[in-house]
Amino acid sequence: MNFDRHNKSGAVRLIFALGFLAASHLAVAETLSRDEAIRLAFQNNRDLAIASLEIRRAATRLKWSGRLENPELEFARTGDGFGEDEGEGVAEIGFSQRFPITTRLKHEKNLRRYEVILAEAEIAEQRRKLAGEVDLALVELIATREKMAVSRELLRLNREIVDFLKQQAKEGLVSSLDVMQATLNGRTLEQQAKSLEAVEKQNLLRFVQHIGLEAGVTVEVETRFHVPGKQPGIDVSLETVLQRRPDYVLALAKTDEAAAAVTLEQAKRWQDVSVRLFVEQEDAIDDPDGLDGNTFSGFGISIPLPLRDQNQEGIEQAEINEEAAAKGVDAARFRIRSECEEAFHLRTDAWELARDASGELLDLAETNLEEFRK
Repeated sequence: MNFDRHNKSGAVRLIFALGFLAASHLAVAETLSRDEAIRLAFQNNRDLAIASLEIRRAATRLKWSGRLENPELEFARTGDGFGEDEGEGVAEIGFSQRFPITTRLKHEKNLRRYEVILAEAEIAEQRRKLAGEVDLALVELIATREKMAVSRELLRLNREIVDFLKQQAKEGLVSSLDVMQATLNGRTLEQQAKSLEAVEKQNLLRFVQHIGLEAGVTVEVETRFHVPGKQPGIDVSLETVLQRRPDYVLALAKTDEAAAAVTLEQAKRWQDVSVRLFVEQEDAIDDPDGLDGNTFSGFGISIPLPLRDQNQEGIEQAEINEEAAAKGVDAARFRIRSECEEAFHLRTDAWELARDASGELLDLAETNLEEFRK
């Protein structure tokens, strides 16, 4: 009875495991759209997951910033053991703490807050680049498969033409050279088809890699493009594009972070002052009573004088970084504007070519094919 019960339990677990694996395989094998592929890449990309830790690292620095340095506990004991050795000595215990006389801690926390924003902007930019890579890989894969479909259709038509020419050659209506030329064209088309199959495999492997799946996973994608009915317009302003571009937001975040760094370095012109509290016990010989003790307490302040070092180097370096960040914004703006103009023109040209290829030219080709088959 126990053996049968264990067997049934193991069989049930095995069925559930096989069902889970089958469900996982079917989930991967579902047809992916462009948006679904990008979401899958965001979920599975290892490098993006590692880069996301920078946000946590920056948040940790923000959490622990703006704090005072650890206090110092001091202890000292002196005696006359190498002198008269009369038992005289001094014991002292002290406590010291360094305090900023500027708003350095506040500016430090403010800088760390901008660093968190900067880390988030950097992650957003990496996600944008990953989305572009996934989208490009998918488009190349779909385009290659479309070429393969056209190549197969051309091979089919070429076979019909070869068979027709062979029949005509038997009747003496065409020469054998015409048959040979059509056959050679067929061989060329077959080589092109094999080359496209190799390219399709490479594009599929690249696409699977971008979305974070193993190389042997079967992935189905949408394999059709639709040509818009009217010419796409340029109805988006540059400012709208800039607000949606993570790389431009990243450039702006760098300027805010650089400005906060300049403020922090300027606050470091004055070094921290040290406040010290101490208690001192003194044992000394007091005539005529002899050895007697006395206790002292007090405080002290140590103020560094900025006569030579006023953090000039740190301030100048921060100002250079601020200037570089400002120029980075201009460079990002120019680059994005150029990319948009190029993309708009390429989209218009592609639309015109696609419209011609899917319109009159295809109708003419179908008409010629029908006439040939008659």
